[in-house]
Amino acid sequence: MIWLTWRQFRTQALVGFAVTVAVAAVFLATRGSLLALARDTGYTGCTTGCDQVAEQFVRQAQIQFYGRLLQDGSALMFILPALVGLFWGAPLVARELETGTHRLVWNQTVSRNRWIAVKLGGIGLAAAVFAGLSSWALTAWASPIDKADTWITPLVFPVRGVVPIGYAVLAFVAGVTVGMVLRRTVAAMAVTLLVVVVAMVGVSLGGQYLVSHATYEAALAPDWDGGLSLSPADETRRIRLEVEPPIRHTWILTNQILKTSTGKAYDGPYDPDYCGMNAPKGPDACRKWLSDQGLTQKVSYIGPDKFWTLQWRELGVLLVASSLLAIFCVWWIRRRVA
Repeated sequence: MIWLTWRQFRTQALVGFAVTVAVAAVFLATRGSLLALARDTGYTGCTTGCDQVAEQFVRQAQIQFYGRLLQDGSALMFILPALVGLFWGAPLVARELETGTHRLVWNQTVSRNRWIAVKLGGIGLAAAVFAGLSSWALTAWASPIDKADTWITPLVFPVRGVVPIGYAVLAFVAGVTVGMVLRRTVAAMAVTLLVVVVAMVGVSLGGQYLVSHATYEAALAPDWDGGLSLSPADETRRIRLEVEPPIRHTWILTNQILKTSTGKAYDGPYDPDYCGMNAPKGPDACRKWLSDQGLTQKVSYIGPDKFWTLQWRELGVLLVASSLLAIFCVWWIRRRVA
């Protein structure tokens, strides 16, 4: 059964191996020059004024080919689970059920349980290995940029560390499950793509609750950085403040401006003598007037110190979900597939 599975899967395995080797080779070949850039800009070994040095290093990396490599590598890791689900998972069982070749195997010495276990276990392990190696190559290569900028944001976190392994395994098992239920390869591929996208978005949004959140709360600074919006036609004189959070390199969850006396979100009313299109004292007076209104900025965020904790917990959630789908596959193949 193992030999037969390899014969059926060898093309996809060789393609996955080639892509993984290519990704690792590109990042390995350019890592030395990226580290040299970090040294030349003074970021490596920095002890004072490191925020400005870090910004300079990231800016220099972005305008050179490193920025393109970072974007392409991150994009590849984003679409990798979908590719695994589409081309590894969905057709794996659906094609055999559609053509009826599964009966030939079951009429030999191979049981249904062994048949599905080898497919799920062997190819699922391959998906985990390929995703893990690709993620390791990108994570190791991008670590200087991530540490100088941030690696715990909704766009960076899912394509670093060990989480891509969980996404790849979940996408593969979900593809097998959909194919087993639908028994049509093309339909299974279409539904699998939808399932993988929904799962990735759902886990990304829900993953923030797997770790405790930190909170920043302080009076609105007189020199607050940000913008404001209002409508002169609004008789209630509502105003909306968009203030940049003073903390950096974090995953910002909420950023609110509150009225200190009530603890409720502040939306005005503004004083037309200071704010608005016809205010006689100019825009600077409006910002000064707002800073004198007793406002508080409250920010909820996940700090970079929670990166690996959240990585491992999210991986655990993904693997548990994959295990439940695998159990369902075993039950379905025994009870529902003739």
